[in-house]
Amino acid sequence: MAALDRRLQKIASAHAGFYGVVVFDPTTGKTVELNADETFGAASIGKLPALITLYHAAALGQINLEDSVSIQRSDYQLGSGILQNRPVGYTVTLRRCAYLMVNESDNTAWEMLHRYLGWNTIEAETYDIGARSTGYWDPNTTTPNDVLLMLRKISAPSFTTQGMSSEMLTAMTDTYLEDRISAPLPSDVRVAHKTGSYGDSFGDAGVVFYESPTGAEKRYFLVVLSEGASEAEARDAMRDMSSATYKAFTKLGGQTPRRQPDGSSP
Repeated sequence: MAALDRRLQKIASAHAGFYGVVVFDPTTGKTVELNADETFGAASIGKLPALITLYHAAALGQINLEDSVSIQRSDYQLGSGILQNRPVGYTVTLRRCAYLMVNESDNTAWEMLHRYLGWNTIEAETYDIGARSTGYWDPNTTTPNDVLLMLRKISAPSFTTQGMSSEMLTAMTDTYLEDRISAPLPSDVRVAHKTGSYGDSFGDAGVVFYESPTGAEKRYFLVVLSEGASEAEARDAMRDMSSATYKAFTKLGGQTPRRQPDGSSP
């Protein structure tokens, strides 16, 4: 981890912009941190609090994920996602809405869940899990360490259930944008993650599942947030950091990408 710390600092220094990084090894409990408590624009990574709030409420029996939510005129948001092209009154289940929000980063789905759950409820849930440096809605900001807390809650069956945790991680896998953390990794490595892009704020945060030499599934957490760089520059930095982290955990020396530049499998 000490060597990885030095490597990540070197990568950050080699790229334009300001970077916040945290790597967490759940096996040892050790972390590598670079500006991990600094505040960054969250962009669409800010959708994770809504996801956590929804599934925690479902685990507590307060809502049913098969209940429906319909688009209201005020829900429409431009940008990513398919729901902006659906008519007023179009109905989806809460489960489907959450899937679209994280898998396709659907902005209209986010607005629908934000309205359904309520800003105060989501803000309170974010605070309760310990992510107290995060501004959920206005401003939409967070820190690498807060995002790590969110990912750990999503990954923990004790926070929701085994099935719900798995469902959230599945929704965050093979997303509409696979050009950052997942891009330099082997195609058989699973990455459950959420990207964010807005203005000069770019990030990616996820759980990387890989196979140990004995065949056991292992995982680590990686959060990279950036500000002040172009998207291309920030993307290159995230790829370099992801590659370095993967090599550190798998003890690989020279490793070449097994995905296409856009993150797809060869």
